[in-house]
Amino acid sequence: MVVPLFSVFGYKYNPIRIICRSPGAFAVCLCSFLYLVCYLPTASVRHELKSAWSNAPRRLIVFGDSWSDNGRYPIDVPPKKLLPMKEEAQGLLWTEWLCSAVGDARPAASVSEVTQIQCSHHDNFARSLPSAPGTDLRGAVVNRAVLNRTLPAAHGEITMLSDLKTQVAQWLRFERKQYTSSRMGEKEKRGTIFTVWFALWDIWYYSQLNSDDASAAIRQSMDTLFEQLEIIADNWPTGAKIILPEAMDPTFLPGWSMKRTGPGGSDNSADDQRNAVQLVRQWNTALDQRASGWEKGEIYIYNTNDWMLDQVREAQLVITMG
Repeated sequence: MVVPLFSVFGYKYNPIRIICRSPGAFAVCLCSFLYLVCYLPTASVRHELKSAWSNAPRRLIVFGDSWSDNGRYPIDVPPKKLLPMKEEAQGLLWTEWLCSAVGDARPAASVSEVTQIQCSHHDNFARSLPSAPGTDLRGAVVNRAVLNRTLPAAHGEITMLSDLKTQVAQWLRFERKQYTSSRMGEKEKRGTIFTVWFALWDIWYYSQLNSDDASAAIRQSMDTLFEQLEIIADNWPTGAKIILPEAMDPTFLPGWSMKRTGPGGSDNSADDQRNAVQLVRQWNTALDQRASGWEKGEIYIYNTNDWMLDQVREAQLVITMG
């Protein structure tokens, strides 16, 4: 079942389906989110919001890539040379902000007051590319076996970060340790939220293929994604609550211009760029369709791409008018 964010909170207006990713833009998005949660709702809606997350304490379980990885790992810690480097100026990741946002429903005097509230546990299984240069690793995807099967033979066997299948397997091993140590109580299990955010690296790599092969790779990745959601749900004692951000268009990111369409890039004809835009559309359409028929819990879909495009257009308008 797909549940827009504010239907859980009892919000009476059109659901707002946003999510925030980059450290710079995220603060603006999160402030807007917190303003909507803490200031705009009526007293009765705030009460419903508090009731919706009443199963405290809350736990966040995170799967994904560098957009979600906070660099702290409960199991299988990477070697030091493969650890990502996080600078204080980057601010909090969206998962860290999310912990703060759902941590309490009280009206706050300021956004900073809300962000001081943390989840009881933030268990991170996401993986980032290391900060150190010279490694042959590639970014985390949903299914690295699909990637190695579909990339041109000239690439050879590619060494990938832990994909979703690997991360879920790591979580299952960690969860068995949890039960043994009794770290998690029944009340905390009922208040657990899962986040699963991939697609960036999947689309980055598959956009290099011809359109038919790329489309097939996305379909296989979507099959894997929902197979892993089934595993999560089957190994969780209550209905799983899963946040699934949609794919965002990587062609708007600075790295795309640097590596693909910019001077010296590999995509001077912009074929990869057109392919990537189509793959984003395919990914998000499939995600919405598959999620709508999922019956093992609640899936919260966030329209990441439309939000990002709105921010880009707004910035362009400011520059033009300025």
